[in-house]
Amino acid sequence: MRIAVLDLGTNVFNMLLASFSKEGCSYIDEFKCAAKLGGGGLASGLIAEEAFGTACAAMERIMARIEECGGADVIIPYATSAVRDARNGNRFVEIMRERFGLDVRVIPGEREAEFIFKGIMQSLPAEAKSGKENVLMLDIGGGSNEFIITDGKEILWKESFPIGMARMREKFNYTEPIGADVVVEFENYCNSVLESLWRQVEIYRPRLFVGSSGSFDTFKDLMFGPGVEAMPCRVLPSDQLLDLHKRLVASTAQERLAMPRMSPIRVDYIVLASVFTQMVIRRINPDVIYQSAYSLKEGAMAEHYQVWLNS
Repeated sequence: MRIAVLDLGTNVFNMLLASFSKEGCSYIDEFKCAAKLGGGGLASGLIAEEAFGTACAAMERIMARIEECGGADVIIPYATSAVRDARNGNRFVEIMRERFGLDVRVIPGEREAEFIFKGIMQSLPAEAKSGKENVLMLDIGGGSNEFIITDGKEILWKESFPIGMARMREKFNYTEPIGADVVVEFENYCNSVLESLWRQVEIYRPRLFVGSSGSFDTFKDLMFGPGVEAMPCRVLPSDQLLDLHKRLVASTAQERLAMPRMSPIRVDYIVLASVFTQMVIRRINPDVIYQSAYSLKEGAMAEHYQVWLNS
């Protein structure tokens, strides 16, 4: 049984192809491409006309990649913030059905957080799942950011916040390099939105911090050389992460593009993502910071495998 799970995000579409057998779930291929579903303005509450075009182009590439890998028996697409929040999100669902024969599942933020939790848990080392310390998980998206607090075994609290980096880049439309005044304004705004998170942090006192996929993959790529791609989880030393942050906030888009291993699809959003990450780090002062390469698609795949195994 071959299953493809699609994570149709605000900025990027991700695909994970796997094979199910009684022996386990084996990953065959993963692929990502810029979709810019939130392009043209998220503040309007509508998916822009040109964004439907870029999203369809991205989906064509994904479907071609699946075929190149031998096809899939089932393709399960999940849409997140951009589609669930847009007044014309149903049109996106209809286009995906008409053009590609896909039945897109538009999931709420809490369901997204559950998948992210299940994905990250597969990647964490034993010491992060020992139950000795609580863990704060963060997935930075284009439309929303998901936070989960866990004891390393189950979810203690979770919430999705509509402050993804594509939304924030649109809201804080600054010239580069980003100014110190914009950083302060951005942090103040995010802190006000995250009041419920900070209350839970006071209750659970997480000592470990995990950032998943997306921006954290880019942080890892910029901090370390080749040869780390196959590692599902890696420690990000806080001093090196802070040094990278200083480089990013002082840079222009052209300078970031020239950085070795910079992902072109993250260039416009990585500065705010770094500011956001450092804001969280200062607030919780974690003992260890992890980068997990696993997120929604791995969590959804794990859940579907269990359903298949028990059927």
